[in-house]
This record gives sequence, structure tokens and C-alpha cells, in this order.
Amino acid sequence: MKIAFYAEPGLLTSEFGSMLQFLALPVLESPPELGEFDFLLCLDAKGLCLQSLSVKKGEHRRLPTRVDFCDAALLYRKNTTGKQQGLAKAVGLNRHEPMQVLDATAGLGKDAFILASLGCRITLLEQSPLIFSLLKDGMQRAESQGDADIQQVLARMQLFYTKAEDYFGAIVAGNEQKPDVIYLDPMFPLRDKKAAVKRDMGLLQELLAPTDCLDALLEKALECQVKRVVLKRPGNKPQKNSSQASFIVPGKSAYFEIYT
Repeated sequence: MKIAFYAEPGLLTSEFGSMLQFLALPVLESPPELGEFDFLLCLDAKGLCLQSLSVKKGEHRRLPTRVDFCDAALLYRKNTTGKQQGLAKAVGLNRHEPMQVLDATAGLGKDAFILASLGCRITLLEQSPLIFSLLKDGMQRAESQGDADIQQVLARMQLFYTKAEDYFGAIVAGNEQKPDVIYLDPMFPLRDKKAAVKRDMGLLQELLAPTDCLDALLEKALECQVKRVVLKRPGNKPQKNSSQASFIVPGKSAYFEIYT
């Protein structure tokens, strides 16, 4: 898979220079031609974004994916659904005070942002250097451009570049603080290829390999012996192995398995 970086003129700073050393991507002086690369990490006036350059016959180039915590749809969800939404119930916020949550598969950070807006302190883990860079950029932009309320939410979020399994091992060994809740949203489960996929999700599924070791990840999380482990799964019908969960929190497009 071929990935390159391009910055619009005048936007590349020393901070992004450090990021490029971390990512070790080829830097382009002009936008690439179609077919030259599979993905383009681009720095434009709105911040860092990831663009898929693979376009099938008859398709238009897809819109880029970026982390935007000031997005109107995300803020609507933050301001209206509250503790009665499935995510909050799964973590236990409908019955308990805000707690320490380890989001072990952070992705684009939307669920972590919602939980932080409900008062939880969130540790985000991301093992993909590309997604980690998008998340870090999104958090920094929102902190500098957002209002005081958004800044307070972001102050409860702490991001780390690491594998979830390694962090779980550190918890078991006593080298990391044990959270109240471990939250797992693999985002890339094996699924029916005919099912509709949201744009951002589709790009991430295309970029990253499918998560076919989910059972092992869940087992490692359970070894941490926290108050509850929450596993988010796609669809509204529990799978056969969901019977091992303590209980299920249903939803329209996703449901949650709770292990206590």
C-alpha cells in the first residue's frame, strides 16, 4: 500500500515536520496523479486529512476523512442525547457517576469525545500511526479553535500511540493505572460486504486490515479485571458468542456487549 504526504503551500510548520519523521512518508511537492498512490495524507487550510486515491470506474474521488470535534453532527449528538444513549448506558453512566474509561481502540475519537462530554476521563489508545496523527491534529485544532465547553471536554481526553494489548499487559503488571471501564470498538470487524458503510468507516476499513483477532483482544481486556468491559458490535442483532456477555445494550446500528 503506497501512502504519501502533501501540504498546501505555506502550511508546513516544524510541528508537522516532526510528525513526518514519525510517519516516514514520502513528501510530495504537488498533488499526485490518480493511480500514483493509494492514499494521501494532506495538510490543508482545515487541518490534516486522509484521502483515498483509489477510484473505481464510474466513481468520483471520495471526500477526505479528518477528525473534527467541532463538527455540527457530533456536537448535536453531544448536546441532545445525553446519558440515555446506548453508549452511555453501556459504560454505566445512566446509573453511576462519571468514571475513568480506557478507549483501547480510539479510531476517530467520536465515542471518546461523547463520553468525555458526559464527564468521564478518557485514555485513548491508537496503534495506527496515520489515525493517531489525525486524532492528535483534530484534538489540537479543537483545543485552539473551539469554545470553552469543547476545551473542557478535550481536557478530559488523553491520547497515546500504543497497541491495546501492550497497555493491557502494563495494567495487569501494575505499571499502568487500572480504569473503571475498558471500551472496545474495533471499527473494522469482518462483515457482510453488501452492507452499507459510512464514508469515514469505509476509508478506515480500506486502509487497515480487518480485525480477525477480536476474541483475543477481548480476552486480554478481561484479564485486567476492571469493573466492566464494553464491546461495541455492528448491527442490531446479537451474535452467537454474545451469550457470553453479562448483558446486552441494544441499538439501531450497533449494540454493546457488557462484561462485568
